[in-house]
Amino acid sequence: MEITHQRTAQLLDLPAELIIHILSNLDFVDALAVSSVNVFLRTCLITSRQLEFRFASQIAGVTDNLHRKLGLDDRVRMLRRLEDGWHGFQVDFRRTLPILHEPFGIYDLTGGIYLMGDLNQKVLHYCRLPSSADDSVVWSRIDMDPSLTIVDVGLSIYEHDLIAVVTTMPTDTNLLKVEVQLLEFSTGKPHPLVRNPVLFVRNTFRPTASSIGIEIAGEYLALVTTPGLSELTARFCVYEWKTGTIVLDYSVASGTYCSIIFLSPTHILLPNAQTGTLDLFVISPSNPNTPGPSLRLALPSLKPSYSIHAIYGRCEPNPSPTGFPYSPHPFHPTPEDAIAVFKLHVRNNNDAAHEWGDFSMFVHRSTLLRLCEERGRDRETTRTVNWEEWGPPVTRWVDAAVVPWWITTSTGQRCVLSVAPDALGEGLTPFIMLLDFNPFAVKRALAVRKYNGNKGSDVDGRCNVHVGSSLIQSSVFDACVESALPYVSIVRYLDVDVNFDGVLMDEERLLGLATDDGGNIRKIEVFHIGNDQSGLSS
Repeated sequence: MEITHQRTAQLLDLPAELIIHILSNLDFVDALAVSSVNVFLRTCLITSRQLEFRFASQIAGVTDNLHRKLGLDDRVRMLRRLEDGWHGFQVDFRRTLPILHEPFGIYDLTGGIYLMGDLNQKVLHYCRLPSSADDSVVWSRIDMDPSLTIVDVGLSIYEHDLIAVVTTMPTDTNLLKVEVQLLEFSTGKPHPLVRNPVLFVRNTFRPTASSIGIEIAGEYLALVTTPGLSELTARFCVYEWKTGTIVLDYSVASGTYCSIIFLSPTHILLPNAQTGTLDLFVISPSNPNTPGPSLRLALPSLKPSYSIHAIYGRCEPNPSPTGFPYSPHPFHPTPEDAIAVFKLHVRNNNDAAHEWGDFSMFVHRSTLLRLCEERGRDRETTRTVNWEEWGPPVTRWVDAAVVPWWITTSTGQRCVLSVAPDALGEGLTPFIMLLDFNPFAVKRALAVRKYNGNKGSDVDGRCNVHVGSSLIQSSVFDACVESALPYVSIVRYLDVDVNFDGVLMDEERLLGLATDDGGNIRKIEVFHIGNDQSGLSS
């Protein structure tokens, strides 16, 4: 009897389309390793536009926007142009935005929008920032009911076309009623998805809340209020913004929290100025009256004569579980990989009028979420993790020399630093510095450095890679603060006609701000990042 042996199907027997699909589900490094064992696999890797965009996106740290219909060739071209622009710190066009109203302290930069408050606190002014040299730039406005006073705003442009306006209104009992008005950003009208367009927050004594933090991610709107001077408690609450249901409600001492970072749609981190910690809360709709944070990550301890006056935190963009349906762009920075920026304002308790210290700390959102999931899981009491246990290898600290107090200075894994003109020494040229915490950017810079003979910078001398530990030696801390998160820095000196008091950034632009003696913004200069350099000197 003749026995026949049936050949088992092999990977290479599959059609090229299926092989490309399989490779597209791998990490870039793994796909590169697989392709090195076979000529056909390598050909699939280097000739497929699908794989080129997939892995270029992974290296750049961006997420494909499935709501935007655009061919792969155009997506690849746009991504490479933007990445080349950031790597070279190149500007393809420049635009001046004059300020035509009397500004107020409220401002935000997100979703391709720059928004400002008005001195009368009744109107919000915003501008859709240009993406091409042909785009027109006009200021638009959202007028609130004259009986309401605008205190702060939260934006979710690309995910929900939502603006949440925190307002106050006098009551018959001489109190101020704090509310959140939920509006559709594109129309200024009540948002069509909400059950009630007004969320009640609290009644407060005058003066009104001195500080409010508000963020939106997915189904949730988180809010921190610091009350008037005659009240001792502040409130941290989270709403299901579509239904108005409160899913987390926590009262703390006034001055404890002033900003919010969503680590995921259900994990929220608040910098705590009273304890010098980063406090993690987990949303549990079935138990809104939380007893407190599930985990605290301690910051470096201060000397007894010093205390933290405030900690501000931001991580842009916010988690977006439904994607970016209202965005015109084909890709956006991956929220999970974004760098979180914490700005600490430290004061001397014995000489608070004169002696202060300002510091910034950078850490990836994914790192904070991982720590919270590993250290804070299934615990009924709050656990505090000491700074030395978690901080030095995964953070990077910068001292006051280049710490601006604008908070909208990062997007994705990049951050921009600048020095105000009055802080520069005589004869020094103003500059801006771009920090890139993307691990692939670090690997690329290390490869360039090796090619250049380990000189520490690229061929133009302005790009440096930082992979070792750095120490901040300051009189405010108990010990030197060590940090070692790798990053790449690129310095660009400004033209003689450019003089900024602060520099902000979003996904595709730098915004230079010029202010008056009172700190009010009087002019905005927009630098769009692209291939052709202009507006920044070499």
